[in-house]
Amino acid sequence: MLDTLSAGLFAPALGEAFALHGAEGEVLATTLVRCNERPTATMAGSARTAFSLVFACPAEAAGSFAGGHCLIVHDRLGSIGPLYLERIMPLGLAPNSAAFEAVFN
Repeated sequence: MLDTLSAGLFAPALGEAFALHGAEGEVLATTLVRCNERPTATMAGSARTAFSLVFACPAEAAGSFAGGHCLIVHDRLGSIGPLYLERIMPLGLAPNSAAFEAVFN
């Protein structure tokens, strides 16, 4: 199923709530804040354009959660994954935010 995901599936959900369900049982309430297609990162012959998703939440809520294998859960899209998300610098986001990125090649 992961190979059928695209930026077009997630773009309508920008600004909406997602839950990250970590491998250790933690659940983190986040918001999808970015959905970016990356045509220059797309591998030759790939069936889809590479894209990335960035989820954000208050840093206090994220605590020491650094990412890892997670299910992402959304009311309309359901459960997707497991995906690997990495905690990234929250550049351009509100102060005291935590950000997590998933990259799809």
